[in-house]
Amino acid sequence: MRQARKDALLHSFPVIPSALMDKMKGKYAGNYVVLLTNGNELFARCFHRYFGGQLVERQRYVFATDGSVRYGLSDTGGWKILKEFREPVFSQRVYGYTDNSYMVLNPGAVEKSCVKYCCYDKAPDLLFEYLHLYCKHPNVEYLMKSGYAHLITARCTGWYGGTNYLETSKLINWKSNNLLKMLSLNRDEFKLLAGNEKHYEAYIMWREVFPKIKPADLLMIAAEFGYERGTMQRFCAATGLMPQRISRYLKEHNVQKYEYSDYLDQCRKLRYDMHDTAISMPHDFQGIHTRLTAIVKYNATKEMQEQLAQRMEERKPLEFAFGTLLIRQPESMQEIIDEGKALYHCVGGYAERHAKGKLHIMFIRKVDKPDVPYYTVEVCTDGRINQVRGLRNCRTTPEVDAFIKAYKEYLAGVIGKKQKARKTA
Repeated sequence: MRQARKDALLHSFPVIPSALMDKMKGKYAGNYVVLLTNGNELFARCFHRYFGGQLVERQRYVFATDGSVRYGLSDTGGWKILKEFREPVFSQRVYGYTDNSYMVLNPGAVEKSCVKYCCYDKAPDLLFEYLHLYCKHPNVEYLMKSGYAHLITARCTGWYGGTNYLETSKLINWKSNNLLKMLSLNRDEFKLLAGNEKHYEAYIMWREVFPKIKPADLLMIAAEFGYERGTMQRFCAATGLMPQRISRYLKEHNVQKYEYSDYLDQCRKLRYDMHDTAISMPHDFQGIHTRLTAIVKYNATKEMQEQLAQRMEERKPLEFAFGTLLIRQPESMQEIIDEGKALYHCVGGYAERHAKGKLHIMFIRKVDKPDVPYYTVEVCTDGRINQVRGLRNCRTTPEVDAFIKAYKEYLAGVIGKKQKARKTA
């Protein structure tokens, strides 16, 4: 959009009807966006309401066929064109109010403007960023209507009030108005991915890795392995099997990648011939896996015990209690090994990585039975919960599900504080 056009639009903002002004009145802090039309353009006026009820306009926006523009207040109190296009900022952190979320008033104005086909209702919760993208690339409409909305994702530059922005997949060819060319798919591939659009990016990656494998097999590989190319290569090297055969086995036997990885590690320790398909693809995977877990002896060395002891204090913040359950860290390598034996699962194989700080093994216990194994949790170093295992890998109970939900929220705060402290340092 040209500079003269931006200047002219600044003087075209519609007056807000009294009915919409009334909706913003009240007490307590809040943020509002009023959408209006004046001709073909969509106008947005952004207000912050102070605790006492005072309304102050913070930013203005215009979305048109030739682009979009954001305006802010100048030092003299007038409006000026802002170089950076982003979501509206209603309050700065220095004032102690950092919530920049907002309520949209008069959303029907979108349908009366040049952006009426933008499919904003299917987009991430960044209205201004998305409308800005639509003004640059109207063909984003095709992605939204065909099941590929996930290729447009919301991101944040950091914790605690970081800048929100939209990230678009690098695979999209924005220069084309043909959906197939935008996605670099032929008609057969497009039909194959119908209902499986979430695997599109992984499918494209595996298509480049294995150009001679059939599309249906590529989709199966993408569904089973996602982007884990290294995991696939490791499985193939260990078993001598083709990628599509391993993927089909995992799918048909409902075997998770981490379970199969543990199984192969057990076979290696027991010196089994993993190129024998009776070993690499057993009919009763869970049964064989459980038996090998009982056979394999995980020895806790003195060095590993010392490493675990050194990290116990830094793992203290990961401990948590909620309702009738608590979660605590293991106090020794032997306790991890005993946990696996008591619950008949393979947590013993994670003991060394726990000792080295590559992951965290945590024990869920009933408050009145803190020493009796109940469920075992693997927590990644970034705070994600990778798996929860009970007796013989049984499913979690509703009580445990509620506990894990609360624990995830607690972990988000703990990890967030660590990252903030690391960034400050």
